[in-house]
Amino acid sequence: MSKPQDWNDMQRQLGTDAARRQWDAAPLVPFDSNRGGGTGEAGGRLIARRASDIAIVPVDWLWPGRVAIGKLTLIAGEPGLGKSQVSLAMAAAVTTGGEWPCNEGRAPLGNVIILAAEDGAADTVVPRLEAAGADRQRVHIVSAVRDDAGHRAFNLAADLELLEQKICEVGNVRMVVIDPISSYLGARIDSHNNTAVRGTLEPVCEMADRRHVAVVGITHQPKGTGTAAMHRFIGSIGFVAAARAAYMVTRDPDDENRRLFLPVKNNLAPLGQGLAFRLEQRIVAEPGIVASWVVWDAVPVTISADEALSATDVAREGAASPRTEAEEYLRDKLSAGRVPVEEVNEHARALSIAPRTLARARKALRIRAVKDGFGGGWLLAMPDEECQVLPKGATSGSGSLRQSWQPSDTAPPAPPGEADMLDIPAFLRRSAAGGSPVA
Repeated sequence: MSKPQDWNDMQRQLGTDAARRQWDAAPLVPFDSNRGGGTGEAGGRLIARRASDIAIVPVDWLWPGRVAIGKLTLIAGEPGLGKSQVSLAMAAAVTTGGEWPCNEGRAPLGNVIILAAEDGAADTVVPRLEAAGADRQRVHIVSAVRDDAGHRAFNLAADLELLEQKICEVGNVRMVVIDPISSYLGARIDSHNNTAVRGTLEPVCEMADRRHVAVVGITHQPKGTGTAAMHRFIGSIGFVAAARAAYMVTRDPDDENRRLFLPVKNNLAPLGQGLAFRLEQRIVAEPGIVASWVVWDAVPVTISADEALSATDVAREGAASPRTEAEEYLRDKLSAGRVPVEEVNEHARALSIAPRTLARARKALRIRAVKDGFGGGWLLAMPDEECQVLPKGATSGSGSLRQSWQPSDTAPPAPPGEADMLDIPAFLRRSAAGGSPVA
């Protein structure tokens, strides 16, 4: 009979009672903390501290509420929309101690390191820095790594120590821009593999914390539509998971010349509002060398990243956008005269029109809010509306939606007969089976 190796062997060979007696009689062997066995892979040890020994410190911000020092931040967007331009606008603010847009504070003065794999330094990056007003003496652009074999591309997995050495050498580095971050993972790292991405980015985040610098990674937006903003960052979800904040640069669905900088994730502060900007050009050198730069709008925007991307998707696919449907609803609702604001809002809710979408549609149509006499409520009217206010409870004879809907505190009318069916606008007609709009 072979020697029992564990409790199961003892129980099987000796029986339960005998096994218990031997177990109880066995001497206790004290754990040897210096023994190599049982200490993890390659004799590793856990590093831990008591929570009571860790001093509480506030988050140190590069851009208050948006980009933290010592953390990784991601900025994504389709090609050509200005995501790299945003990072250079940030570099300009840092190298001059400039103000952030919308009175969000002032950047800490410091140096910036840029790794740019897709844009040429002499003909693109430097001209854009000049256009943005950056102090170019404070910007250091990494082009390659020199080793015994010659020059090669920088690799986050293999060359992170070199980047850390450069940060120490330059001194007072406040921000490192990696554009795009996927180009610097290394040839052996699959950017769609969650484990591989996390394994590469975790040391980057540790270095950022250790050297007290903000790392801003630029990435692309994948092809395809219909997904939430959180999943519009190309590659593995590990990119967004490693970042403490993530932003999306996209088109303004209401203005083709305006771009939106919208928060998608923020683990360190409230998500906050988005910002809008335009790209303008200026001459930066002779003979007539022109470069573009970011010009921020003076006020934030309230549209979310999901809403903006959804509107962009709809426009790309050629379907009616939510705002277009809201505009059609308002035109129909106000076609016979002024209508109480609360009635317009309640009817819109019944039609599943979001309040933000309704507000944007009101602004686009320049709809006026007017007072209904002394002590009366507020009414909405089209900009050219001059009709008299309808008596309370009256309905128009135009065949509009006002006839087919009643406020929630009013009993609904009896179903109309076939001859009395309303002329429902095309954008609200629904098929009987699936509830989708009739083409």
